[in-house]
Amino acid sequence: MTDAGDVPIQGMRSCGVKDELLMRTITESVKLIMDEPPLRPLVLGGDHSISFPVVRGVTEYLGGPVDILHIDAHPDIYHAYEGKHYSHASPFARIMEGGHARRLVQVGLRSVTQEQRDQAKKFGVEQHEMRTFNRDREKLENLHLGEGVKGVYVSIDVDCLDPAYAPGVSHIEPGGLSFRDVMNILQNLKGNIVGGDVVEFNPQRDTVDGMTAMVAAKLVRELCAKMSK
Repeated sequence: MTDAGDVPIQGMRSCGVKDELLMRTITESVKLIMDEPPLRPLVLGGDHSISFPVVRGVTEYLGGPVDILHIDAHPDIYHAYEGKHYSHASPFARIMEGGHARRLVQVGLRSVTQEQRDQAKKFGVEQHEMRTFNRDREKLENLHLGEGVKGVYVSIDVDCLDPAYAPGVSHIEPGGLSFRDVMNILQNLKGNIVGGDVVEFNPQRDTVDGMTAMVAAKLVRELCAKMSK
């Protein structure tokens, strides 16, 4: 493992740099990291807006689309949110529009609007909501992704977990996955993981003995281990 440092997004934003250029900066940073074989990027947020430029960087570098496993309380597939195309609520719309993913599997959802259901139908997204998780458990714990494309990208939003396990997030949604649920899905995933991200940890809300930081660190560790196999 190598810490490649930070992308200076906050400094750029404070100087008035437009969102499109910020996104391209992240993309080019990811490609630069991947140009040091056999490095595979695992990027830490920040909010979920980073997933679009990171996935774009991975697919541009590899020369083709990936399959994505997205574990989250929210689909994050609005066409735009509050007028912003590069919002934390829109990265997967940008990913699918750009042809960066062949297959997008979303797990742990429990806050889905009609617009996001329509977007999922438009792009052929596989959405698995918590209300049917027990029914779908066996399938989700035996996912096989990445065949015929450049590999698998894994995006984990910490708010996929029930707030009992991870209260330190910006958008709390009760009724979520347990930590063991997420581990079972991740550890049993079959496919060549070529990149990933862990996002939406909010330290300002992590007021219960730093519990969410510990959980987020564990998610990072387990994803690193999975990527190294």
